[in-house]
Amino acid sequence: MGQRRFFSPNDVVNDQVTIDGEEYHHIANVMRCRPGDELEIVNGRGRLLHGRITALKSRCLQVHVRQYEDFPAPATRVIIAPSLTKGHAMNWLIEKLTEMGVDEIRPLLCERTDVACSAAQIRRWEKIAAQSLKVNKKYWLTRIFPPVSPAAMVEQSGNIPGKIMLDIDAQKKSGLAFSFPVLALIGPPGDFTEAEKENFRKNDFIPVLINDCILKTETAALAIAAILKND
Repeated sequence: MGQRRFFSPNDVVNDQVTIDGEEYHHIANVMRCRPGDELEIVNGRGRLLHGRITALKSRCLQVHVRQYEDFPAPATRVIIAPSLTKGHAMNWLIEKLTEMGVDEIRPLLCERTDVACSAAQIRRWEKIAAQSLKVNKKYWLTRIFPPVSPAAMVEQSGNIPGKIMLDIDAQKKSGLAFSFPVLALIGPPGDFTEAEKENFRKNDFIPVLINDCILKTETAALAIAAILKND
């Protein structure tokens, strides 16, 4: 059995790394690890640490690092831009997209998006992304951006070669070839407005139909992410 993997963004100092916060609670109180137990620790920036717990304190623990590996940042290939959805659904979507290892998530605030987003919510998503590294065994965090309007997304997409917009009215194209990296837009309940669609089309976003059913935002986002991750 492989070593249990945990997350800590903290730097190594004198061959020691500190784990605190929620991850400390999970290691000490849920997993009931104790001094002498060996761990893997990923920092989300390409470094994997191998070490042993040396001290268990009231609010943190110390790990002696005996080996580390560095992994280069992967080239950006898959960027998913879903409309914001209501709390639980959006958290679930972030969890699944980060588990799948998409490179970037860029939420949209469309005309028909009926929820807002706070800085606290973005921090929550970043924590979810960190937890996903313990599941998918990757080394780099998915980058999560603050939500922007469709117009701002168009402005930000100028240097991205592959641009698609999921559209139930598009003609289905089997075997559609994509130029990577790909930015995939997914609309809110009720879909993008016609004005939003027209602006996307004018700026080289290709309308794509992935299913002949109308899908929830989160379902459509996972479906296109799976297609692009396996291309």
